[in-house]
Amino acid sequence: MRSLIIVIALTTCCLSLSGCKEPEPIRIGFLGGLTTRAAGLATSGRDGFLLAIEEINARGGINGRRVEGLVQDTRMHKGTALQAVHTLVARDVSAIIGPMTSQTAVTIVPEINRARIPIISPTVSTNQLSGLDDYFFRVYYTNAQAAKLLAGRLSSQKNVRRIAAIYDLGNRAYTEDWVRYFQEALEQGGGSLVTGIPFDLHSDTLFLDLATQAAKAGPQGILILANAVDTAMICQQLAKTGVDLPLYATGWSYSDDLIQFGGRSVEGLTIIQSSDLQDPSPTMQKFLKAYQERFRTSPNFPALHAYDATRMILAILEKTTDPQAIRKELLEMKPFAGVLSDLALDRFGDLKHPHLHLARIENGQFVKAD
Repeated sequence: MRSLIIVIALTTCCLSLSGCKEPEPIRIGFLGGLTTRAAGLATSGRDGFLLAIEEINARGGINGRRVEGLVQDTRMHKGTALQAVHTLVARDVSAIIGPMTSQTAVTIVPEINRARIPIISPTVSTNQLSGLDDYFFRVYYTNAQAAKLLAGRLSSQKNVRRIAAIYDLGNRAYTEDWVRYFQEALEQGGGSLVTGIPFDLHSDTLFLDLATQAAKAGPQGILILANAVDTAMICQQLAKTGVDLPLYATGWSYSDDLIQFGGRSVEGLTIIQSSDLQDPSPTMQKFLKAYQERFRTSPNFPALHAYDATRMILAILEKTTDPQAIRKELLEMKPFAGVLSDLALDRFGDLKHPHLHLARIENGQFVKAD
């Protein structure tokens, strides 16, 4: 009898443990170049991604299941990026957040389409991926939209019509695309691109040479398309060569690193922004507080957009974890309440009404331009 009682007790215990086994987590991936000169873009995006996941897990997950965020480093290298996609596909992710750069996106989207897994980018803006019926989505503006904004502002300034552009070929799907649309919009407004100066950090590029070439073209302003650190280095060389012209940069450069490394050489630089981290709204203040408490630093725009993109996916995961069903939900989704504004996607997964504005660096701070 005693033996029978022990057997029954052990059986009951095993059944109890089996019944209490934690269910399989829901997995979503993140792709970004975390170990490159432009790593700030991806690390900020990764942190926004992780914050959104940690918040929903703190509330009990989704339908009793924990959400697991799988982070992959693309290193902004074609082979590594494709392998990162294969790794996430093998882990049965329901969706992917990223990548953070246009060149990587152009590289991996064909593979994403073959895997039939929706991917939503916080910061990719190339027009090469616009208007396509595919698995690529974004919560960010396009190059054409940003280029039109800057060109329009310059067209209203009669003394800044001749522009020189310095741009990094390491992210050419972004930079070449941006310059093309900018030149078209600039010419429509009566301006001109007097020279385009591409550079590749894998060659023997000297920032001083880039600054010298730009100055020789006789521009009235200089546009730089590079990551924050390299933009700062170019601005330093322009200052050393005595160039005293209006300077402009795109969203890729928008980071505190630009000010930290550029110092006085970036004072007055005008830059395109897609977020206002000084916004006093309760939703922004809540996000800022949560991010600062979690990471002990202030967020920047990639973190904000990645946070919104991840929350968008998490909302859909409440209904389904099937990748193809998620894609359908994204295409049919009503405007989603982002931190700063509602995010509405068109029938191709592109952001309908991006909130763009120009900012200027004054006294070591980004302030809205008039």
